[in-house]
Amino acid sequence: MTLGINSPLHEASAMPLIPRRQMLAEYARESLVVVLGNALIAAGLTVAGVGTGFVENLVFSQAIGLSIMVLMQLGRLRFQRRHTLSATRLAALTIVAVVVGTALGLTLASALLGREIVGKFATKWFAMSGWIALVATLLATWYGWSRARIMGLSEQLARTALLKETAEKTALRARLQALQAQIEPHFLFNTLATLDSLIASDPARARELLASLNRLLRATLAASKAERETLSDQFVMLEALLAVQAMRLGSRLSYTLDLPDGCPAILVPPMLLQPLLENALKHGIEPAMGGGHIDIKALRRERHIELTVRDTGLGFGATPATQGTGTGLANVRDRLEALYGGQASLTLTENPPHGVTATIVLPLDPQTNREDANS
Repeated sequence: MTLGINSPLHEASAMPLIPRRQMLAEYARESLVVVLGNALIAAGLTVAGVGTGFVENLVFSQAIGLSIMVLMQLGRLRFQRRHTLSATRLAALTIVAVVVGTALGLTLASALLGREIVGKFATKWFAMSGWIALVATLLATWYGWSRARIMGLSEQLARTALLKETAEKTALRARLQALQAQIEPHFLFNTLATLDSLIASDPARARELLASLNRLLRATLAASKAERETLSDQFVMLEALLAVQAMRLGSRLSYTLDLPDGCPAILVPPMLLQPLLENALKHGIEPAMGGGHIDIKALRRERHIELTVRDTGLGFGATPATQGTGTGLANVRDRLEALYGGQASLTLTENPPHGVTATIVLPLDPQTNREDANS
């Protein structure tokens, strides 16, 4: 004669209706617990010498326990659908269900066993059965409430953790987008000035420069909206930027890009190398009388990838940016720290006989970078 109650004792106004499939699963679980509990009560009564045997005690126990369970479930469902279930109403429902369910169960069991219903309704039998049913129901209700309370607290903690994680990710994404947007604009102004002069002197080259600039801006806009991009896409944008600058600087700038097999599909933060290239152009190549050469290269290792931007410009320490204190370099370091913690790095070294080499080391993510080295 037991009953499992697994809903918390809160006002129903705060309790959403349980989906039908989930409700049926809960009822099936509670019914199994009730049947097992009733069997234990019947065994206990038999050991105590109550009744004529285990079979009779089992029939009475199951009849009373299941009757109480059905009444409790019907009453609880009615309150929940009306959003009026509370601790007070649940307590009243328990008392009514125990009294009515005990009487109904005694009647049903007596009919099934062919016993005298009147005899079984004697005060002693009814009182004993009622007390047993009440104690068992209260214990089961307390257990169900405790279980539901723990589940509710666990769900609340999970929701809180999820909200916190979502807020942190949103803040991090906003920070990264702000850092990503801080791109050195000087090359754009210089390019527009070059375009203005070419329109009159060399319209064909002006159209070529305009096409390259349009391609660069499109690639930059797409990258600025992405959280990650492939190295292939990033190298396409870098090549477009170099093509624009080569047309502006003429023979003073030469460049090479090396993206070996196994690297194109690797995912990296968007526009990661662009600040390094802009620094090489602004602080290395442009101030040098004879210009210089820029080499951009990717090299895949077993567990990480190395990305280098090497120039033959003025050299290390010629300007604050080449000392590692420029805004663009600081933004790159901030982005690496936010995305990878201490697993990624940016270093600047001398490039003898003159120039600077900027090297970024990124860890390879085995879940997202599955490209085979031979592909």
